Amino acid sequence: MGSSRLICSFIGVLIHLRESPGCSAASSIDVPLRGAAVQSSTYAGWSAGQAIDGSCSPDGNDSCSHTGEMDNPWWRLQLDGVYRVSVIEITNRNIARDRLDGVEIHIGNSLVNNGNDNPRCAIIHDVPDGLTQTVHCWGMEGMYVNFYKPFNTTYLMLCEVKVYGELAPPPPSISTPGVGMNVTLVGKRLCWSDALFYCRDYHWDLLTLRGPAEQEIVDHLVARAPFPLTSHLWVGLRRSILGSSWFWMSGDPMDFTQWDEASQEPSPCGDVSSTERSTWRQRFCGEHLNFICFTGPTGGKKERFFSTTRVKATCKN
Repeated sequence: MGSSRLICSFIGVLIHLRESPGCSAASSIDVPLRGAAVQSSTYAGWSAGQAIDGSCSPDGNDSCSHTGEMDNPWWRLQLDGVYRVSVIEITNRNIARDRLDGVEIHIGNSLVNNGNDNPRCAIIHDVPDGLTQTVHCWGMEGMYVNFYKPFNTTYLMLCEVKVYGELAPPPPSISTPGVGMNVTLVGKRLCWSDALFYCRDYHWDLLTLRGPAEQEIVDHLVARAPFPLTSHLWVGLRRSILGSSWFWMSGDPMDFTQWDEASQEPSPCGDVSSTERSTWRQRFCGEHLNFICFTGPTGGKKERFFSTTRVKATCKN
């Protein structure tokens, strides 16, 4: 067991160099690059999207991305879903070895610190000018692939990036039609803010309960869940920072409540019980719980409340 753990600790930084430049011949499935590529800054019109334009020439300026000179530059690709990434190939420019030296590759689903706090797959070192480097990430899951250079006053240049892998299976879930919406109970366990972003990425929002009919739908859904549940389930309840009032993240009014007033400790996030019907409680936001999403606009406000959690703080899965 000890030797297996040691091998795993090194396997994430295994790197191969191909002898000639050009596009990929990796054996895995080519991940569709339909999402947007962005970078921390842009030098002389060398935009982030030029690193995924299909041109593998290491010579042409018009086929490479290039940040401005700055501290800790980064480039990020959003895939069209959550993938298990097996291989990433990066083509360097003919005269730009130092642009990639020390660059970290991160993969995950968080946008905290612009995605640079996601788990690290590898660190790039000594890529010969004009060659393509192959990095094995061994099935790391995520929808964001980041190239991050944690140095002061430097550039980051990428001439072509290709990602290979397969779609990650979704977590277990069960859905049911609601009152003008579809309600989904998710088997994944996340902290409140990550659950919020999960629902907004894959559904519409964390659940809003506007009345007894919707509460009853949730009670029935929980009762027939085909997977184990935590004792409480996150919904879109949040307490005001500067007061004791509560609100729904969807923007709907708080016209209906089912609070359990017994043994309540003031906490900023709200949940529903999976063991006691029609019971809401306050809970510490960092706890990892199952959660309930909904799809489809409600009858309330069109504008949702937003959180800055993705750029200021995170909770680990």
